[in-house]
Amino acid sequence: MTSYQRVMTALGGGKPDRVPVMVFNRDWTVNHLGFSASDMLGNAERFVFAQYYCARSFGYDVVQDAHGINAESEAMGCRLTYTEDFQLKLDNNPVKDLDNDLADLEIADPHKDGRLPLLLNQTSRLKELSGSELVVNSYVQAPFRHAAMLRGNDIYRDIIRNREKLYELLEITLANQVVYATALVHAGADVIAVSDPTSSGDVVSPGQWLEIGHRYVKELVRYIKKTGAKVYLHICGDTSDRLDTFATLGIDGISLDEKVDLERARKTLGDKMCIIGNVGTTNMLVNRPEEIAEESLMCIEKAGGNGSFILCTGCGISKDCPPDNIAAMVKTASAHHY
Repeated sequence: MTSYQRVMTALGGGKPDRVPVMVFNRDWTVNHLGFSASDMLGNAERFVFAQYYCARSFGYDVVQDAHGINAESEAMGCRLTYTEDFQLKLDNNPVKDLDNDLADLEIADPHKDGRLPLLLNQTSRLKELSGSELVVNSYVQAPFRHAAMLRGNDIYRDIIRNREKLYELLEITLANQVVYATALVHAGADVIAVSDPTSSGDVVSPGQWLEIGHRYVKELVRYIKKTGAKVYLHICGDTSDRLDTFATLGIDGISLDEKVDLERARKTLGDKMCIIGNVGTTNMLVNRPEEIAEESLMCIEKAGGNGSFILCTGCGISKDCPPDNIAAMVKTASAHHY
């Protein structure tokens, strides 16, 4: 099988020839080739080269756009700042007053606003290079995550005190993400990763997740699936108390942080949901390759015995991750044939 066939088979609930591998390696690929954060956020050619070169060199199966930089929020009024040490942050929240600011909030044009055109360019170039060999994975924030970037920490008070106005904001962010995700698919994305760290079990209760995060992720996924792309969800932190709710989202896969036991996840979600994960990100930085190989094998044994599994890191790896640890993940997965 090609990498493309391998990943798509796993996301379709089937058994590929071997376990596929994906690494959340935005900063790492750029740093590995001696490029800078400025290159990542301002130079499509260098970022695309870093992604494609590293995938081909190490043998994993997925290339990705510059995921997780909150570009949608930047395009709708936030300010993105970054250092050459790859420290990114949004340093303002344009929706300060839900009663007065929503009327001025406009859906971003993916082809004009902020860094969205850059990300579409990255996706298009990655698809041109990868063809039908590698999977191109592009990233969108979940509506709740996007709303939190626009609103700031006040959004958690809104859940309790101003729920109806919060829903108005979420309808806007949902519409924005539908437009942007559709543009990514048209640019060449094979898979859309929806990220919702705001809905982590470390942050909101299971009930709040169902009423807010789940509700709007489900709607976003419904629209993305109409494009024909595969969709998976990633939520940082511990989601053990809401594993059963993922089955009702319409997603093809769920990416789980290292806090979640993959054996429990497999028992809860059944054999057909593709589970993605979850080698520890800190372990990838500090452990030896043989320890990473052992952890990778444990992940496969817990959730990948019957297919429907992609070996991956639990979240984004450090730019300083030893290359041998990525090689250890790929070697372990490559040896596990179905």
